[in-house]
Amino acid sequence: MEKYSIIKSIYLALLCFTIFSCETPDLEKGVTYNKGLLNFYLKIPGESNEYGASIAGPYKDGDTLFIKVPTSEEAPLDLTNLKPYASLENNSYVSPAIEGTMDFSYPVEIKVTDGLGVQRTHYIKVLPTPPKTRFNKMWFKNSIELGLKFPYISGIAVSGDNLFIHDADIWNAGGVGVRVFDRITAEQKATINSPTTFTMQVKTDDAGHIVINRYNEYGAGFILYLYETINSTPKEILNFTAGDGCPYALGIRMSVTGNLLEGKAFVYATAPGTREFYYWEFNNGVPVRKMPTIVKYPSAKESWSFASVKRESVADDSEHFITYCIYDGNDSEDQKKGSRFEIFPMDMDLVQMNQKNNLYKILGFDVFTINGDKFLATLEQGFWAWDGVVLKVFEITNKNNLSLIPDDPEYKKFSLLESDVYGEVNYNRWGDVSVKVDGNNAFIYASIACGAPDKSGILAYKMTYLPQ
Repeated sequence: MEKYSIIKSIYLALLCFTIFSCETPDLEKGVTYNKGLLNFYLKIPGESNEYGASIAGPYKDGDTLFIKVPTSEEAPLDLTNLKPYASLENNSYVSPAIEGTMDFSYPVEIKVTDGLGVQRTHYIKVLPTPPKTRFNKMWFKNSIELGLKFPYISGIAVSGDNLFIHDADIWNAGGVGVRVFDRITAEQKATINSPTTFTMQVKTDDAGHIVINRYNEYGAGFILYLYETINSTPKEILNFTAGDGCPYALGIRMSVTGNLLEGKAFVYATAPGTREFYYWEFNNGVPVRKMPTIVKYPSAKESWSFASVKRESVADDSEHFITYCIYDGNDSEDQKKGSRFEIFPMDMDLVQMNQKNNLYKILGFDVFTINGDKFLATLEQGFWAWDGVVLKVFEITNKNNLSLIPDDPEYKKFSLLESDVYGEVNYNRWGDVSVKVDGNNAFIYASIACGAPDKSGILAYKMTYLPQ
């Protein structure tokens, strides 16, 4: 019996040895390392960004790892000079050894041995990938070249083939109020006469109808005039009077969403010196209510100097976009106030862009979508009235990116464009942005307002969207 027990003990010991000798366990955690390669990364020498495989590991024997690395016409990718990094599970190793830079002109073969001693072969293929967006400056035309009479441009809009520029003598009705240009060539095509005095903004609705407003000056109220076409007679569609409670200067900034003649549409307007925005819902060209819905905006902690609100769609759960500027003449050093850009639904669960991304004043903005990706174009100016203005474009598809700052590694994917500096003295703080999307192209227009006709005008950019 004793002999049998000894033989049994020896058998069990051998069995245990056989079982555990097939693994390389982590003695501290009891983990078996049998995955090998977890991912593969590349860097462009001199840059900090890492580019990993489109699909993370573990990988099967014979798998090809595809890695997209940015390239552009200005900075073409050098496939012969990329710095590789392998992410390996513990107790795994790769051959040939990875060090320095390598040539990835053709797929590179590597062999990875995992913690169990199993070797797998993988192939690394680099895909030079142009950026998602490419920008080309189309033109800058000053007020003299465009034939504008009033260089303090207060509003623009783009629809179809047309670019509309407000150019009115606000003290007199009946004369030229809006000039119509070809949006590609900047050649003037027509003019639209002012329907009244103190017009300020020209907008187009989603169907291309033209809207010109009168802002509330001298108690005349906020009035909207609709033109079905360039040659149509204006039709008054809204008259919100001072007696009804219209605040001073309501309509200096406004926006339109939807079709103002058919179905549902919305008009939003703001006034300086408040924390409120006003909006009207229209149904088949008629306001549902003459009196506006007034929303006190909770994020603004004091009255703004100017603000602009835009509704993304006519859907009940539509998101809204707002910029507001709280200008304080004593804030030149700290600049703790100034402009904010925020996204909010009507329940006010808002998302704010980090203030480090914009200058003190966001004069105008537009939001547009291509292929499901969302972009923000802003026209910005520094603290002083004589600071120049710049056009910027951001991708805001991922709202989390609004918190990024220039030092963050992913910032280049968020901040896409910053133009040259334009303009001169702009005490009125006027400026507007309007975007026309045509397929995978966005045509971005910004009005540069100032007193100097050779410095004011319209800046036009073309953004080409490149599906990834």
